[in-house]
Amino acid sequence: MIYVANITIPKGTSANQAVCERVKISLGLIYKIELQFPPGCGGLAHIVINDGGYQVWPSTPDSNFATDDYTISFEDTYLKQVDPSELQIYGYNEDETYPHTIQVRIGVAAKYEFMARYLPTMTYDYFMKLMEKKEAEEREKTSKLLAAPFAYLTPGED
Repeated sequence: MIYVANITIPKGTSANQAVCERVKISLGLIYKIELQFPPGCGGLAHIVINDGGYQVWPSTPDSNFATDDYTISFEDTYLKQVDPSELQIYGYNEDETYPHTIQVRIGVAAKYEFMARYLPTMTYDYFMKLMEKKEAEEREKTSKLLAAPFAYLTPGED
């Protein structure tokens, strides 16, 4: 799933008065982030993405994304497993003349099977759990068969 949020930052918004846009997402693996800065931003519109009180992107504390007429796009493997199922996008704008709207796109793989595509070790773990489950089912069938190998000879039982 791809979630899209547009954050409009009024002109002259300081970092201390940053605008916050909350984006509801599914719990799962965040595998892609895109931030589209339109022409005219001039590197004056700044964005950070948080999960609760923790700055996730950019990963460097006290840094932010800012550019002009460019889409910042990168893959990541951030596992969001705990509610609230949202991210917070904070923005401020040093431009004293114009407001700026930045579009943020967030790719989330919500199902375990899709997460495995991005985290290969999950595939192995998932496969091993399936094999253990199948083995337990086969053991149960074998136990029943050994308990009554000729069930068809026992009257009243199918």
